[in-house]
Amino acid sequence: MNVKENKVVFTGGIIVLLLIIVSTIWNVQSAQKQTHAVAESVSDFYIEELANRRVSIISDSLKQNFQYMNNALASITPDDLVSIDSLRQYLGTIRRLYGVEKFSVVDENCTVYTAHSTSTGKSRYPFLAKGLTEPLVTTVVNYGGEKQLFIALPVEGIEFDGKKITACFAQANIDQMVRSMTFRADNMETYFNIYLKNGESLTTAPFGGVEPGRNILSVIHENDESQESFHAIVEDFQNGRKGSIHVPYKRQNAHLYYTPVEETGWMLSILIYDNVITRQIRNGNRIIIILNYIQTFITLSAVIILFVILVFTIRKNSQLMLEQEKKIADETKKAYDKLNKETQGMQIIHSIINSGPWTIEFNEQGEIEKCIWSQPFRQMLGYYTEEEFPNNLDSWANLLYPDDKERVLKAFWDAVNDYSGNTVYDVEYRLMTKNNGYRWYHAAGSLIRNADGTPLTYVGLFIDIDEKKSLKVLSETDQMTGLLNRVSGEKKVAEALKQGKGGLLILLDVDHFKFFNDTFGHGVGDQVIINVARCLKAAFRDGDIVFRLGGDEFAAYAENIHKNETANKVIDRFIEGLKKISIPELQGRAVDASIGALVLPEGETVDFATCYKLVDEGVYNSKKIDGRSAVTFQSL
Repeated sequence: MNVKENKVVFTGGIIVLLLIIVSTIWNVQSAQKQTHAVAESVSDFYIEELANRRVSIISDSLKQNFQYMNNALASITPDDLVSIDSLRQYLGTIRRLYGVEKFSVVDENCTVYTAHSTSTGKSRYPFLAKGLTEPLVTTVVNYGGEKQLFIALPVEGIEFDGKKITACFAQANIDQMVRSMTFRADNMETYFNIYLKNGESLTTAPFGGVEPGRNILSVIHENDESQESFHAIVEDFQNGRKGSIHVPYKRQNAHLYYTPVEETGWMLSILIYDNVITRQIRNGNRIIIILNYIQTFITLSAVIILFVILVFTIRKNSQLMLEQEKKIADETKKAYDKLNKETQGMQIIHSIINSGPWTIEFNEQGEIEKCIWSQPFRQMLGYYTEEEFPNNLDSWANLLYPDDKERVLKAFWDAVNDYSGNTVYDVEYRLMTKNNGYRWYHAAGSLIRNADGTPLTYVGLFIDIDEKKSLKVLSETDQMTGLLNRVSGEKKVAEALKQGKGGLLILLDVDHFKFFNDTFGHGVGDQVIINVARCLKAAFRDGDIVFRLGGDEFAAYAENIHKNETANKVIDRFIEGLKKISIPELQGRAVDASIGALVLPEGETVDFATCYKLVDEGVYNSKKIDGRSAVTFQSL
């Protein structure tokens, strides 16, 4: 072969070699493009199916919660509305049964009742401010900055104590819901999260390498140099369209798929980093490249066969994953069905007495920051505007009956300052009303506290018990004199002596009372009894126990008197009062009494019957003494 032929052969060989190389490179590139396209198609198919199932689970979960709430409301009976304790017990049962963090009902005054407290709902739950007209799924930012998911439902046809129940709502743990969706397998991690249309995260659940709680649009904006993916996802989020983008994040390629959640305004997002599909395709491509550079058409054919096997394997793996997701979805549905059956036996207990609620809020130093008196509270006292009865503590405190004020304010602040939460505010007292003088009221309050025990919000009820109190006083009172009657007086004294309080106990009867009745008539006798009762009441203090035993016999007890000297002063005041009694029909005759007295030391428990017998003997001995209004002191 000559040089010219060699040149031809060499040139031909070079051309053939170049053709093979070019063909191989072209085939490799074509194979790479086709493989990438198929991988993308399979990946999109897998992720879209996965997303649709997750969206279905979330939607079914929300719908199921609405069904639970409807079932619960449908089970209300009149017996369910008897007390706040039974209501709270019911709400707690619902909360535990549904696995929600809170289940509450709301009345027409926007008062929220939960398993542990009663509070004003507008400030804490903004979605209640305008009232509910249809089912609502919303989020609320709590005091710690965390988002809470609420499922709310309007309520009709239920009343409690004259107030309509207008809504109920449940708080669900959206973080737990999303975390349960995260899927992990060998060489693969799939992350789920829920975002608002502005990219704000609804949860603190991990989302791949994205910091928990971060705005997903901000993350893409920081990592997408071309900003094409950023503009695309922003437009899709705002218009509620599903889509997918590829973005680099922390030097890793990420596949982000997003789709709207029906009737919520949310976007469910799925993030996959360099998953098993991409890795398998990349390994296959690497083999294809090596074989195509060192082999001819046979190598290319082998690569095609390998490619077909890879595609088949990918589709098979995708099908297995979809079957696993279907199994998870079926098991979740069975669990919800079981909960639905269990709710059939539940009852809603809702009760609150006709009262005026009040709320007091505190700052971080435990000082009163805001005081809110409700309109029913004001109206009980005869006031109808905030100008007449301002929202401050003094408006209430200045109306307290003088003898009750110190006791009531002490009970109020003792409850506030007990950071352990063990002190209960539950008191009865008198308040000056605008038009009806002093009336009896019952107040009870509960404190919502911060984690360190400092007071946050004081909520309570204000109840008019004047009629009930008046009936009780009437049953304990002697109708002629206004003093305590024998039964109530002896009971109170017996309790004090049993507690070891000691004190002064006296017993007396009016001298010559039968003569007054027989000579001047029972009308004059009644005047004598009334005047003696007035003198006895004046000699003792308001807190002492003064009562009529019957006929012309009286008794009195003062627990803080433990010396004969002090006791003599009290008895002398009484005798001086007797001397000033003036009844014209008696024609100048004096009214006297025979008195028996007993001074008991503090700390010694004694029996009332024993003491009564001693002072009664003292009365008998005093009647033997000549002179006016004799006193005989006895001792144990």
